[in-house]
Amino acid sequence: MRSNNSTARNGVPRSLPASLLAAALVFSPAMLMSLWAGKAEAHKGHGGPMVTIMKKKTALKAMLPAGAKVVKRKQKVSSEAASRVEKEYGVDLANSIYTYYLAKNRDSGEYTGAAIIQKFSYRHGDVSIAVGIGADQRITKVAITGVSEKYIPEFEGTVGTGFIEKYAGMSLKDLAGEAAGLESADKPTRLFVSRLLEAAALLDAFLHSAR
Repeated sequence: MRSNNSTARNGVPRSLPASLLAAALVFSPAMLMSLWAGKAEAHKGHGGPMVTIMKKKTALKAMLPAGAKVVKRKQKVSSEAASRVEKEYGVDLANSIYTYYLAKNRDSGEYTGAAIIQKFSYRHGDVSIAVGIGADQRITKVAITGVSEKYIPEFEGTVGTGFIEKYAGMSLKDLAGEAAGLESADKPTRLFVSRLLEAAALLDAFLHSAR
């Protein structure tokens, strides 16, 4: 029986548009992937330049306990901590190296909070968020610190920009519950809450491991 996914020369599907089929017969797969990557990168810039809404220092100062000793760290999450976070919050953390900040009480030496600033893709641009949590597994502050110029109106009309006060004091478990119920929400809100939960869960993993 002949398959519907019949192929032309060089293993290229006949179902491809004529222009791509012609290119596939001339170029190698690696060259085609390079062409597609270049096209995607070109679209990436369509969101315009990143507009800084809040400086990094301002965000971190608001999210970490006053008077604490702040230590900057760069590391991966342990497999044990990652498993705990996935079980408690339903977040599957990437096996990457993260840069974050830990706050330590100067007298007792106990870790009292953590914060991180991360950037994620949104349509053809980027969004930068800052997230802080306390030792009680609650959000201290969260802020959108930067947005690609084209998408500022979208975020200002939905989630907001700068400090997002709605989430201050929210527990990670409540945040996980909210994230699970946003299937019908607008795209900025869905993506923001998802990234917020990932960042908060990541910080919780680092805090737990540091103790």
